[in-house]
Amino acid sequence: MANKQNKPPKAKQAAESKTGLQKPVETKKSGALTPGTAAYGGIKRYLPGILLLLTGAVIAIFVYRDYGMSWDEPIQRLVGTTSYDYVFNGDQTLKTIEFRDLGAGFELPLVFVEKLFNLTDYRDIYQMRHLVSNLFFLLSAFCGYLLALRLFKEQFIACLGFILLAFHPRIYAHSFLNTKDIPFLSVFIIAFLLCEVAFEKNKPVWYLLLGFACGYATSIRAMGVLLIPCISGFFLIDLLRAKYLKEKTLPVARNFLLFIAGFCALLYVAWPILWSNPVHYFIEEFKRLSHINWDARVLLAGKTFKSDMLPWYYTPLWFSITIPELWLLSGLAGFVWILIAFVKNPLKFLLNTHERNFLLYIACFVGPVIAVTALNSINYDDWRHLYFIYPSFVMLALFAINKIAAGKKKLIVALLCLLQIGFTSFFMVKYHPFQNVYFNNFVSHAPEFLRKNYDMEYWGGSFKQGLDHILETDKSKTIKINSNYFDPLRNNLLMLDNEGRNRIQTTGQDDADYFFYKFQRPSYGLSAV
Repeated sequence: MANKQNKPPKAKQAAESKTGLQKPVETKKSGALTPGTAAYGGIKRYLPGILLLLTGAVIAIFVYRDYGMSWDEPIQRLVGTTSYDYVFNGDQTLKTIEFRDLGAGFELPLVFVEKLFNLTDYRDIYQMRHLVSNLFFLLSAFCGYLLALRLFKEQFIACLGFILLAFHPRIYAHSFLNTKDIPFLSVFIIAFLLCEVAFEKNKPVWYLLLGFACGYATSIRAMGVLLIPCISGFFLIDLLRAKYLKEKTLPVARNFLLFIAGFCALLYVAWPILWSNPVHYFIEEFKRLSHINWDARVLLAGKTFKSDMLPWYYTPLWFSITIPELWLLSGLAGFVWILIAFVKNPLKFLLNTHERNFLLYIACFVGPVIAVTALNSINYDDWRHLYFIYPSFVMLALFAINKIAAGKKKLIVALLCLLQIGFTSFFMVKYHPFQNVYFNNFVSHAPEFLRKNYDMEYWGGSFKQGLDHILETDKSKTIKINSNYFDPLRNNLLMLDNEGRNRIQTTGQDDADYFFYKFQRPSYGLSAV
């Protein structure tokens, strides 16, 4: 009798069935693994991803010393050291430096590692930063593997997800020397994983952890706050659904408050400049997003533009010529595929199903581009300020690949993917450590075309290879070097050992033995000796 009383009337069941508001029912497909089953868990389940992670880590240990120091690294470290002194020594310098509004979320932990190992030589410090940054990036790619495994229940697709995330040529090189854009991208991947787990398990602790991830992302770059409205929309939908079905709304409200509390707590703790006046300094950083003090020219498709007057197609063009071809086409196909499916059955994507994650990925792929355009934010150095949209794009690409690979086409798709991985890997090995100048074949590779039409090695890290070459070929005790840009030269002198530094003398005179020239059409170019 009790069971009959608890069942909703047939009329209500029919109404819910038509609207799609009834509780989603998970169905097992043949050969699929459902979260929570014994087959889904266990360390053996994750061995392919673990092997990929270990492979990436071993590669990093062998190559991290090859990368030079980027233009911005001393500034980024300054944010970390002044934040450290503010926290532990009460030094107020943090409030007066020019770059005080840059996020310290990743820089402060790097200083902790520096102090832990008592590193004092600049070469050791920056090489440590390169290694730690790449390892954190690889860990986030492993989180991407876990996310893909949960979404698609296919090892091939999950492993492909790791490869797409970890071995994009430009992003891979940046993962060593870019401690703001790449850690930000990395935490986005972690947030996506926690979002999928939180809404699937629907337990308070996961919503708190999701809030922590979003707060930490925002402590690295303030643009991370865009995650809040995207994820909050899901809470609103779940709240309205609960009210419609006359279910308890308190659990939804509780989970939302835990999410917001986790966000605020981690943001506050990880960004020391906020401690004295959180609202003021957070608003200051947002203002900076649209008024970055960088008055220069950028080179795009053979034309020069002022950094604050870029054409609307700046980001789309850079994006379309710097993503490996198959991944680009797959991502665009996934984007269109999901949009069409959403139009046909919107509730399937809005309710608490696996499909809602793909709606989040579309929002996090398109939303930031729209926001940057609306805020008139200065965007330069290819599309590195928006690298964090790449994980969303990868998930869209995996969606399309997984759909196309179903049935008899799986072998063909696998072969195409392996070919793309092979071509990309060939480039990365051949041009190591300059993977950051990768262009796909949708743009001409005729001699001198790329150099004359697009900004290339804009951070000056290649000065290190120039210095190494001179020290290896010139056996003079003292070598005089001049340059039209001394900052990257001084930075990369610090990447040499003591013997190399002692042999090189910088000079501004014409008696220099070598001149380091950084192309200065009105844009950055490839560093050269």
